[in-house]
Amino acid sequence: MKAKRTLSSYVLLVGVMGLSIVGGVLAYQIYSAAVKSQTTPEQKEIIKSIDGSISQAVIDNLKGRTVYSETELEQNLTVEVTPEPTIATIAATPIASPSATIPINDE
Repeated sequence: MKAKRTLSSYVLLVGVMGLSIVGGVLAYQIYSAAVKSQTTPEQKEIIKSIDGSISQAVIDNLKGRTVYSETELEQNLTVEVTPEPTIATIAATPIASPSATIPINDE
């Protein structure tokens, strides 16, 4: 006579198969994230490589710049601010004159 399998062996078999599927999907996600590039082809064309060399013209330009102190900046950068209209000034301005009103005929 053939021996019967118990229910616990089937639960163990389904559990092991489920864990192997989840492990396979997780391994694939990790692999695809590691291999996948984050830059698009358009970005790859635009990006310039950094070679680490600075031309002498750039260095001369930086040396020739004028350095301003904080007090000189405060004197040269004064900005006049015009007051914004408030609700009181808007309410005080007339919207329409009496001659511009349209008469209403009550018939």
